[in-house]
Amino acid sequence: MQTIQLAHLIESISPRYLSLLKRKEQDFPIVLRDGLSKVKEDDVKEIIEAVIMENGKETYLH
Repeated sequence: MQTIQLAHLIESISPRYLSLLKRKEQDFPIVLRDGLSKVKEDDVKEIIEAVIMENGKETYLH
């Protein structure tokens, strides 16, 4: 297992997605079961979506 910041994961796989995240989201710790070499771009998209959704729970829209 390996723990890295989401920003590092995105920079390694698909840096163009980094601008979609707030600084707080970029600093989110991600645990990789099989290491960075096994992560694909589709995996990164799913992780980004989950982190945005998790942080969006704190946001109230009216």
